[in-house]
Amino acid sequence: MNKITSISSLEHDFLVNVFDKTKDIKSNWTNLEQIGLGKTICLIFWEPSTRTKLSFEHAAKKLGFTVLDFSPDQSSIMKGESLEDTLKTLVALKVDGFVIRHPEDQVSKKIANLLPDNVFYINAGDGNHAHPTQAMLDIFTMGEIENDLTKLKITILGDVNHSRVIPSQLALLNKLSCHDVSFMGPKSMISEKFRPLIEDSSANCLTDRNILFVLRIQKERFKENDAVDEIDFVKKFQVNQEFLDRTGFKGHIMHPGPMNIGAEITTDVANSKNSVILSQVENGLYLRAALLSLIS
Repeated sequence: MNKITSISSLEHDFLVNVFDKTKDIKSNWTNLEQIGLGKTICLIFWEPSTRTKLSFEHAAKKLGFTVLDFSPDQSSIMKGESLEDTLKTLVALKVDGFVIRHPEDQVSKKIANLLPDNVFYINAGDGNHAHPTQAMLDIFTMGEIENDLTKLKITILGDVNHSRVIPSQLALLNKLSCHDVSFMGPKSMISEKFRPLIEDSSANCLTDRNILFVLRIQKERFKENDAVDEIDFVKKFQVNQEFLDRTGFKGHIMHPGPMNIGAEITTDVANSKNSVILSQVENGLYLRAALLSLIS
Protein backbone atom coordinates (compact mmCIF):
# COMPACT_ATOMS: atom_id res chain seq x y z
CA MET A 1 0.00 0.00 0.00
CA ASN A 2 1.92 3.05 -1.24
CA LYS A 3 -0.83 5.09 -2.90
CA ILE A 4 -3.45 6.80 -0.74
CA THR A 5 -6.37 8.01 -2.86
CA SER A 6 -9.32 7.68 -0.47
CA ILE A 7 -10.34 6.17 2.85
CA SER A 8 -12.46 3.51 1.14
CA SER A 9 -9.33 2.05 -0.46
CA LEU A 10 -7.64 1.45 2.91
CA GLU A 11 -7.79 -1.67 5.06
CA HIS A 12 -8.76 -1.47 8.74
CA ASP A 13 -5.40 -2.89 9.89
CA PHE A 14 -3.50 -0.29 7.88
CA LEU A 15 -5.50 2.51 9.50
CA VAL A 16 -4.78 1.10 12.96
CA ASN A 17 -1.07 1.02 12.07
CA VAL A 18 -1.25 4.67 10.96
CA PHE A 19 -2.81 5.72 14.27
CA ASP A 20 -0.29 3.68 16.28
CA LYS A 21 2.60 5.20 14.32
CA THR A 22 1.12 8.68 14.84
CA LYS A 23 1.11 8.15 18.62
CA ASP A 24 4.72 6.99 18.47
CA ILE A 25 5.83 9.97 16.39
CA LYS A 26 3.96 12.40 18.65
CA SER A 27 5.88 11.01 21.62
CA ASN A 28 9.26 11.05 19.84
CA TRP A 29 9.02 14.06 17.54
CA THR A 30 12.43 15.44 18.49
CA ASN A 31 14.23 12.20 17.66
CA LEU A 32 12.64 10.70 14.54
CA GLU A 33 14.26 8.05 12.38
CA GLN A 34 15.47 9.59 9.11
CA ILE A 35 13.58 7.20 6.85
CA GLY A 36 13.52 9.75 4.03
CA LEU A 37 17.27 10.17 3.57
CA GLY A 38 18.20 9.76 -0.07
CA LYS A 39 14.56 10.10 -1.20
CA THR A 40 12.79 13.02 -2.87
CA ILE A 41 9.15 13.99 -2.41
CA CYS A 42 7.31 16.50 -4.60
CA LEU A 43 4.43 18.65 -3.34
CA ILE A 44 2.03 19.76 -6.09
CA PHE A 45 -0.84 22.00 -4.97
CA TRP A 46 -3.23 23.37 -7.60
CA GLU A 47 -5.30 24.96 -4.80
CA PRO A 48 -4.25 27.16 -1.87
CA SER A 49 -3.30 25.41 1.36
CA THR A 50 -1.75 26.29 4.69
CA ARG A 51 -2.21 23.35 7.07
CA THR A 52 -2.01 20.43 4.68
CA LYS A 53 0.88 21.67 2.57
CA LEU A 54 3.05 22.99 5.38
CA SER A 55 2.50 19.97 7.62
CA PHE A 56 3.50 17.62 4.79
CA GLU A 57 6.56 19.74 4.03
CA HIS A 58 7.58 19.98 7.68
CA ALA A 59 7.00 16.26 8.27
CA ALA A 60 8.93 15.26 5.15
CA LYS A 61 11.93 17.41 6.03
CA LYS A 62 11.89 16.15 9.62
CA LEU A 63 12.08 12.59 8.23
CA GLY A 64 15.04 13.49 6.02
CA PHE A 65 13.37 13.77 2.61
CA THR A 66 14.48 16.25 -0.01
CA VAL A 67 11.33 18.28 -0.75
CA LEU A 68 10.45 19.81 -4.12
CA ASP A 69 7.73 22.48 -3.98
CA PHE A 70 6.14 22.41 -7.44
CA SER A 71 4.03 25.44 -8.39
CA PRO A 72 1.65 24.61 -11.27
CA ASP A 73 1.19 28.29 -12.17
CA GLN A 74 4.97 28.65 -12.62
CA SER A 75 5.42 25.47 -14.64
CA SER A 76 5.03 24.15 -18.19
CA ILE A 77 1.42 23.34 -17.33
CA MET A 78 0.78 27.00 -18.18
CA LYS A 79 2.14 26.26 -21.67
CA GLY A 80 -0.27 23.38 -22.19
CA GLU A 81 1.62 20.43 -20.74
CA SER A 82 -0.74 17.67 -19.57
CA LEU A 83 -0.94 16.23 -16.06
CA GLU A 84 0.33 12.91 -17.42
CA ASP A 85 3.41 14.46 -19.05
CA THR A 86 4.14 16.54 -15.96
CA LEU A 87 4.14 13.45 -13.76
CA LYS A 88 6.29 11.50 -16.24
CA THR A 89 8.78 14.37 -16.29
CA LEU A 90 9.04 14.48 -12.50
CA VAL A 91 9.44 10.71 -12.23
CA ALA A 92 12.24 10.95 -14.81
CA LEU A 93 13.83 13.53 -12.49
CA LYS A 94 14.01 10.80 -9.81
CA VAL A 95 11.10 11.89 -7.62
CA ASP A 96 10.23 9.02 -5.27
CA GLY A 97 6.80 10.21 -4.14
CA PHE A 98 4.11 12.83 -4.55
CA VAL A 99 1.62 14.73 -2.39
CA ILE A 100 -0.94 16.32 -4.72
CA ARG A 101 -3.98 18.59 -4.32
CA HIS A 102 -6.12 19.07 -7.41
CA PRO A 103 -9.52 20.71 -8.04
CA GLU A 104 -10.88 17.88 -10.23
CA ASP A 105 -13.19 15.33 -8.56
CA GLN A 106 -11.68 11.84 -8.32
CA VAL A 107 -8.52 12.78 -10.23
CA SER A 108 -6.61 10.96 -7.47
CA LYS A 109 -7.54 7.62 -9.05
CA LYS A 110 -6.13 8.76 -12.39
CA ILE A 111 -2.92 9.99 -10.76
CA ALA A 112 -2.42 6.72 -8.91
CA ASN A 113 -2.77 4.79 -12.18
CA LEU A 114 -0.32 7.08 -13.99
CA LEU A 115 2.48 6.62 -11.45
CA PRO A 116 4.86 3.63 -11.45
CA ASP A 117 4.36 0.96 -8.78
CA ASN A 118 7.47 2.01 -6.84
CA VAL A 119 6.44 5.68 -6.58
CA PHE A 120 4.30 6.58 -3.57
CA TYR A 121 1.42 9.05 -3.68
CA ILE A 122 -0.91 10.77 -1.20
CA ASN A 123 -4.08 12.57 -2.19
CA ALA A 124 -4.06 15.94 -0.42
CA GLY A 125 -7.59 16.74 -1.61
CA ASP A 126 -9.25 16.28 -5.00
CA GLY A 127 -12.30 18.41 -5.75
CA ASN A 128 -15.29 17.39 -3.65
CA HIS A 129 -14.22 13.75 -3.67
CA ALA A 130 -11.81 13.06 -0.82
CA HIS A 131 -9.31 14.39 1.70
CA PRO A 132 -8.08 11.22 3.42
CA THR A 133 -5.33 12.65 5.61
CA GLN A 134 -7.65 15.33 7.04
CA ALA A 135 -10.12 12.61 7.98
CA MET A 136 -7.35 10.58 9.60
CA LEU A 137 -6.06 13.46 11.70
CA ASP A 138 -9.62 14.41 12.73
CA ILE A 139 -10.44 10.89 13.90
CA PHE A 140 -7.05 10.57 15.60
CA THR A 141 -7.88 13.76 17.53
CA MET A 142 -11.34 12.38 18.39
CA GLY A 143 -9.60 9.25 19.70
CA GLU A 144 -7.61 11.39 22.12
CA ILE A 145 -10.91 12.75 23.45
CA GLU A 146 -12.64 9.35 23.65
CA ASN A 147 -10.55 6.20 23.37
CA ASP A 148 -13.62 4.14 22.41
CA LEU A 149 -14.73 5.80 19.18
CA THR A 150 -17.93 3.75 19.12
CA LYS A 151 -19.19 5.85 22.05
CA LEU A 152 -18.83 9.19 20.29
CA LYS A 153 -21.87 11.26 19.36
CA ILE A 154 -20.86 13.65 16.58
CA THR A 155 -22.77 16.52 14.97
CA ILE A 156 -21.41 18.08 11.77
CA LEU A 157 -22.52 21.68 11.28
CA GLY A 158 -22.40 23.76 8.12
CA ASP A 159 -21.67 23.36 4.42
CA VAL A 160 -21.53 19.57 4.14
CA ASN A 161 -22.41 19.51 0.43
CA HIS A 162 -19.18 21.20 -0.65
CA SER A 163 -16.84 19.50 1.81
CA ARG A 164 -14.35 16.88 0.62
CA VAL A 165 -13.43 16.27 4.25
CA ILE A 166 -16.82 14.90 5.30
CA PRO A 167 -17.10 11.99 2.83
CA SER A 168 -13.64 10.83 3.91
CA GLN A 169 -14.48 11.35 7.57
CA LEU A 170 -17.75 9.42 7.37
CA ALA A 171 -16.04 6.55 5.55
CA LEU A 172 -13.39 6.35 8.26
CA LEU A 173 -15.87 6.58 11.13
CA ASN A 174 -17.85 3.77 9.53
CA LYS A 175 -14.74 1.59 9.26
CA LEU A 176 -14.13 2.20 12.97
CA SER A 177 -17.77 1.45 13.92
CA CYS A 178 -18.67 4.98 15.00
CA HIS A 179 -22.19 5.44 13.63
CA ASP A 180 -23.82 8.14 15.79
CA VAL A 181 -23.37 11.07 13.42
CA SER A 182 -25.94 13.80 12.82
CA PHE A 183 -25.91 16.95 10.71
CA MET A 184 -26.93 20.51 11.44
CA GLY A 185 -27.68 23.45 9.16
CA PRO A 186 -29.99 24.60 6.37
CA LYS A 187 -31.17 22.07 3.79
CA SER A 188 -29.51 24.11 1.05
CA MET A 189 -26.14 23.05 2.50
CA ILE A 190 -26.94 19.46 3.43
CA SER A 191 -28.37 17.04 0.86
CA GLU A 192 -30.73 14.15 1.56
CA LYS A 193 -27.91 11.60 1.81
CA PHE A 194 -26.70 13.27 5.01
CA ARG A 195 -29.18 12.38 7.74
CA PRO A 196 -30.43 12.79 10.44
CA LEU A 197 -30.61 16.55 10.00
CA ILE A 198 -31.18 19.22 12.65
CA GLU A 199 -32.62 22.19 10.77
CA ASP A 200 -32.73 24.67 13.64
CA SER A 201 -30.56 25.40 16.66
CA SER A 202 -33.36 24.91 19.16
CA ALA A 203 -33.09 24.74 22.95
CA ASN A 204 -31.02 21.82 24.28
CA CYS A 205 -30.79 20.08 20.89
CA LEU A 206 -27.09 19.25 21.38
CA THR A 207 -26.95 18.33 25.06
CA ASP A 208 -25.95 14.71 24.42
CA ARG A 209 -23.30 15.36 21.71
CA ASN A 210 -19.55 14.88 22.34
CA ILE A 211 -18.19 16.52 19.20
CA LEU A 212 -19.38 19.53 17.20
CA PHE A 213 -17.53 19.54 13.89
CA VAL A 214 -17.89 22.96 12.29
CA LEU A 215 -17.50 23.71 8.56
CA ARG A 216 -17.11 27.00 6.72
CA ILE A 217 -19.25 27.98 3.74
CA GLN A 218 -17.08 26.84 0.82
CA LYS A 219 -18.06 29.32 -1.89
CA GLU A 220 -15.14 28.37 -4.11
CA ARG A 221 -16.88 25.04 -4.81
CA PHE A 222 -20.37 26.43 -5.41
CA LYS A 223 -21.94 25.42 -8.69
CA GLU A 224 -24.32 27.56 -10.77
CA ASN A 225 -27.50 26.72 -8.82
CA ASP A 226 -25.94 26.74 -5.34
CA ALA A 227 -26.97 29.52 -2.98
CA VAL A 228 -27.09 30.23 0.71
CA ASP A 229 -28.52 33.02 2.85
CA GLU A 230 -25.37 33.84 4.81
CA ILE A 231 -27.10 36.34 7.12
CA ASP A 232 -29.68 33.74 8.10
CA PHE A 233 -26.99 31.08 8.51
CA VAL A 234 -24.99 33.26 10.90
CA LYS A 235 -28.13 34.13 12.86
CA LYS A 236 -29.20 30.50 13.33
CA PHE A 237 -26.00 28.49 13.25
CA GLN A 238 -22.97 30.61 14.07
CA VAL A 239 -21.13 28.80 16.86
CA ASN A 240 -20.89 31.52 19.47
CA GLN A 241 -21.47 31.51 23.21
CA GLU A 242 -25.17 32.23 22.85
CA PHE A 243 -25.48 29.26 20.46
CA LEU A 244 -23.69 26.97 22.94
CA ASP A 245 -25.91 28.14 25.80
CA ARG A 246 -29.09 27.73 23.75
CA THR A 247 -28.29 24.28 22.33
CA GLY A 248 -26.78 22.96 25.56
CA PHE A 249 -23.60 21.80 23.85
CA LYS A 250 -20.77 21.17 26.29
CA GLY A 251 -18.51 18.87 24.29
CA HIS A 252 -15.43 19.51 22.16
CA ILE A 253 -15.38 21.80 19.12
CA MET A 254 -13.50 20.90 15.96
CA HIS A 255 -12.93 22.64 12.63
CA PRO A 256 -10.80 21.43 9.69
CA GLY A 257 -9.79 24.98 8.77
CA PRO A 258 -9.50 27.49 7.44
CA MET A 259 -11.94 29.23 9.77
CA ASN A 260 -13.95 32.27 8.72
CA ILE A 261 -14.08 34.01 12.07
CA GLY A 262 -17.31 35.94 12.47
CA ALA A 263 -19.17 33.65 10.06
CA GLU A 264 -19.50 30.01 11.16
CA ILE A 265 -17.61 30.51 14.44
CA THR A 266 -16.46 33.30 16.75
CA THR A 267 -12.99 33.95 18.13
CA ASP A 268 -13.92 33.27 21.75
CA VAL A 269 -15.35 29.84 20.94
CA ALA A 270 -12.49 28.92 18.60
CA ASN A 271 -10.04 29.76 21.40
CA SER A 272 -12.08 28.26 24.25
CA LYS A 273 -10.97 25.40 26.50
CA ASN A 274 -13.38 23.07 24.72
CA SER A 275 -11.84 23.78 21.32
CA VAL A 276 -9.36 21.21 19.94
CA ILE A 277 -8.87 23.02 16.64
CA LEU A 278 -5.16 23.65 17.18
CA SER A 279 -4.75 20.07 18.39
CA GLN A 280 -6.08 18.99 15.00
CA VAL A 281 -3.42 21.11 13.31
CA GLU A 282 -0.63 19.69 15.48
CA ASN A 283 -1.83 16.13 15.08
CA GLY A 284 -1.89 16.64 11.32
CA LEU A 285 1.88 17.07 11.43
CA TYR A 286 2.40 13.81 13.32
CA LEU A 287 -0.12 11.85 11.27
CA ARG A 288 1.34 12.92 7.94
CA ALA A 289 4.83 12.04 9.20
CA ALA A 290 3.45 8.63 10.21
CA LEU A 291 1.88 8.07 6.82
CA LEU A 292 5.08 9.03 4.99
CA SER A 293 7.01 6.64 7.26
CA LEU A 294 4.69 3.75 6.43
CA ILE A 295 4.30 4.11 2.66
CA SER A 296 7.62 5.53 1.43
